[in-house]
Amino acid sequence: MENNPYDILGVSPAASKAEITKALATAMKRKQYPVAVIAKAQKSLMKPEERIIADYLRPILPPIKQLQYSDLSKLDQPAPTLVLLPEFDGLEQAMAQAIQEEHLEGEYLAMPLSALFTEGITACQEGRYPKAIKYLEDYCQGCTERHSQEYIKATIWLIKAYKMGGQRQRAIALCQLLTSHDHPQVQTWAKNNLPLLSKEISRA
Repeated sequence: MENNPYDILGVSPAASKAEITKALATAMKRKQYPVAVIAKAQKSLMKPEERIIADYLRPILPPIKQLQYSDLSKLDQPAPTLVLLPEFDGLEQAMAQAIQEEHLEGEYLAMPLSALFTEGITACQEGRYPKAIKYLEDYCQGCTERHSQEYIKATIWLIKAYKMGGQRQRAIALCQLLTSHDHPQVQTWAKNNLPLLSKEISRA
């Protein structure tokens, strides 16, 4: 197999023309290759079109005899340890929480209005106010019969869930809407409870 011009002159592919000329004299002194072969190698690397061919034919891996003398001491060193950065410490927990919330939202969307109504009131009675708020909000948004007893009942329970869940401003806003309701009993309930909610906010 014909030797590559780079190997004959002992230069790298990045060698300049001056380095190639200097390597020619060194190769002549070594007498490792015939003079004609060395001269041809120098001529090939001085011509751009022939140098491209030499680059293409240059072996990717060094000869095996060179690998025999390689320094393999680095292989005995222990593998590097994985160190997590502080900003990624809670990443797994945050991802799990996001997946759980997405799953819960999918459950809410798949539930019929009657189930949202029942589950919302039950969650409020059991003190699970965040879930109660989610259920009852979805029910009130999806219900088209705004004057039905179920809708009024769900709204009143939602006001309670807002209040107990620490969202008193929302509770007051929703209670104010009921003060102008068509049903007199609903108006009375809202007008009686609105001052109580306002007092709790002023005390907080």
